[in-house]
Amino acid sequence: MSTDTSKKVYHSKHRSWWPKHECIICGSTAIGINFGAPTCAPCKAFFRRNARRKEILQMPCPFQDTPTSNVTNSDNNATTDYCSQIRYCSSCRLRRCFDMGMKEDLVRTDEENERYRQLVQANRRRREQVTPQDRPENVSTIPKPIVKKSDLFEVDWTHLSNVVYAYETYCLKNYIQKRTNMFTAQMQIPEDSNVKINYHASTTVNNITSFRTFLSSIPPVQTLSPSERTFLCKHNIRPLILLNLHELEQLCYSEPWQLTCDNLSAEYICGTNLFPEFVKTKTRAAQTLITDPIVTRLWLLILFFSTPLHCYYPTTLPEIGKDRRQTIVHIQHSYAILLWKYLCYRHGDMEAIRIFSNLISVTLRMQRISQAVNAEIRTRNDLAELNAAFNRAVVIESDNPE
Repeated sequence: MSTDTSKKVYHSKHRSWWPKHECIICGSTAIGINFGAPTCAPCKAFFRRNARRKEILQMPCPFQDTPTSNVTNSDNNATTDYCSQIRYCSSCRLRRCFDMGMKEDLVRTDEENERYRQLVQANRRRREQVTPQDRPENVSTIPKPIVKKSDLFEVDWTHLSNVVYAYETYCLKNYIQKRTNMFTAQMQIPEDSNVKINYHASTTVNNITSFRTFLSSIPPVQTLSPSERTFLCKHNIRPLILLNLHELEQLCYSEPWQLTCDNLSAEYICGTNLFPEFVKTKTRAAQTLITDPIVTRLWLLILFFSTPLHCYYPTTLPEIGKDRRQTIVHIQHSYAILLWKYLCYRHGDMEAIRIFSNLISVTLRMQRISQAVNAEIRTRNDLAELNAAFNRAVVIESDNPE
């Protein structure tokens, strides 16, 4: 008996000599079987958030005038039409999730998530109660390097799951809630420059504070002194705005008019010379970076525990001693080893090299445009308040002496 389940939609940006598995929903690279179907991380997150929101299925498609793609349902041979902008249409995307076999009963309820969170916290408390002499060699609040980098042990999976859970709970959830409150109805940005500045300030400060809240939940960050946390936050959070924005945009749905507002405000902040490069950098990241939440979030942590990411060193930024920098470098090294072990385990040695190379390439490009944009913000008189808002947002409240 033949079915159509083996048919895949191939996108040119994912073509490679290395074999890939396609997301059955949108056609990008799948990270595994999620809720009963092979999907990418964004489609997995979309279904988890919206599986029980049946009212979305009744929403009209905003792209009704665009060409549709026909997909045959293997259960009843019925043909279903979806718009070509399926990643930007919640209605078509959710219908396709159900049609492709994703199961609502596999999504944890809020009560189940709370029990899981309590279990994680209980396990963490038990580990903290173990004395250093009784602690097993491979258990630590910081993942230890292991010689066989392709092996992932239970403690490694615990670190990985905690990072993913912390990002979704403290960064993604806060970002979505605040962004939802910003848009009460369809809005348009007028030509007034102050409106564009205020809009960009609101959206970017939301990005910064959500990311900062995620960092505050990470145990190695909590073990640092307030001065060390302030050193890392003030030096490295602003350079990571663009990379964190990429991760958030992979997981959050935005209406077309919201994307228009984002672009108009970003164009004013960047200026006419920088904005095309800003757009190219975001497009390059979307085409190149793997849609695996573990990879991106570990990479964000690795970069956060870096020496200052930008070459601009104002005298007002904090400093720490060389010995404490060694401690931070040790934490960064541990996360880098964990990422490499995960890549080798999940994708094999050759694909791990390709993915890691892409991470470095995209990050360097993001750093160049980020440094240029931050120079604009620091030096333009009309953006002085925006610069001050960013500087306030990067500091953890409990570490702020003011």
